[in-house]
Amino acid sequence: MNAFLMITLLVVIVAPAIVLVYRADRQTSHLNRVPFGFGPDSERIHDELVVLNLRRRDCA
Repeated sequence: MNAFLMITLLVVIVAPAIVLVYRADRQTSHLNRVPFGFGPDSERIHDELVVLNLRRRDCA
């Protein structure tokens, strides 16, 4: 009975979630990905986000 319940949950919850993530990835595959923590531009992007956050706080 527990195996049946687990398989049912897998089909009802996990499978549609995987399909939705796959479709969203295909629809946004043409967009540039932001290198969070990795890559040559990651430090520059992090510094820019810190500056933007500080400016936002100063203007509020």
